[in-house]
Amino acid sequence: MWQDIVFAVAAWGLNLAVLPTIKSPNKPPLLTSVGYGLCVTVMGIALISVPLWLSGVTNIIGGALWAMVAIKTVRSQAPRKWNTTAAWLR
Repeated sequence: MWQDIVFAVAAWGLNLAVLPTIKSPNKPPLLTSVGYGLCVTVMGIALISVPLWLSGVTNIIGGALWAMVAIKTVRSQAPRKWNTTAAWLR
C-alpha cells in the first residue's frame, strides 16, 4: 500500500530529526521525551494492526529513540542533583 510508504518516510524523517537530540548535552524535559515516545510507540502498534508493517515498525523505532532520549535525560540530571546536594551539605 502506498500509504505505508508515505507514513514510513515521514516517520524516518522524524527519527532522523531526533538523532541530534540524543547526542546533544541539552535534553528536553523528561515528560516530553516519555510522552512523545509513548505516543509514537502506541501509534506504531496501531499501524501494525492495520497492517501497515513498514510504518508501524518505523514508528516503534522512533519510540525506542525517544526512550533513549528519556534515559539520557535522567542520567544527565542525576549528577547535577547529587552535586547540588553535596554543595548544600558543605
